Amino acid sequence: MNNDIRPKLQPLGIIFALPIEAHTFERRLGNATKYQGQKSVIYEGHVFDQPVVWTISGVGREAAQNAAQLMIDGHQPHTLVSAGFAGALAPNLEHGTVLVPERILDDNQQCIYPLGHSVQTLWPVGKIVDSNTTLITVNSVITSKEKKARLRQETHADLVDMESAAVALVAQNANVQFLAVRAISDTSEETLPPEVSRLSQPQSPMHRFGAALAAITRRPAAVTDLWRLWEQGMSCSRTLADRLEQIAQTIH
Repeated sequence: MNNDIRPKLQPLGIIFALPIEAHTFERRLGNATKYQGQKSVIYEGHVFDQPVVWTISGVGREAAQNAAQLMIDGHQPHTLVSAGFAGALAPNLEHGTVLVPERILDDNQQCIYPLGHSVQTLWPVGKIVDSNTTLITVNSVITSKEKKARLRQETHADLVDMESAAVALVAQNANVQFLAVRAISDTSEETLPPEVSRLSQPQSPMHRFGAALAAITRRPAAVTDLWRLWEQGMSCSRTLADRLEQIAQTIH
């Protein structure tokens, strides 16, 4: 007779926006249990024997918010992580650098994280959180180096994404711990190809594939640009998975 009545451990919950962001992490975990929801698929596995649940929400605030709420309702994670890529605003950030920012700003430049407490109390600086680092969440891709410089000047943020503030607010409302973990996919001096904005819109994988084909038809040089971005994305996916594994092992 099994007398082990220890309570089930709460998992670490991770919200990715795009499949390429989750690519390496998913493959390292191997077999996972799949939960099919009405709008999202949530996977459950283990990192260093610690339970982890994750999902690929799609791009943008609304998609990330819905996925985060679904994960909290169904799996009760002890911590929510908004994981993925980000654009650099600070000039010293290189491709593949992974940051866990200390502050999260919304598109009104309001600081919504830390949430009423010192972030150093939960996550010691140097062990997980990158001190004095600020991320801002916006509603569309910042494609040009000129726009990045302007956003940096206005907000003093170091990096930019499209989901973290939304996940942070869901975590705040549910009294769940939160971290943003972001790999730099483009530097502050880099102007992204014009197709990136279209491909980053909320859409199904099939529509995204169609948009890529249309872009290549209109501008054949897009093949080279999009391939370069894919290679950079795969490299970022690996460094992102490394940091997520470290965090899962540290905060269990």
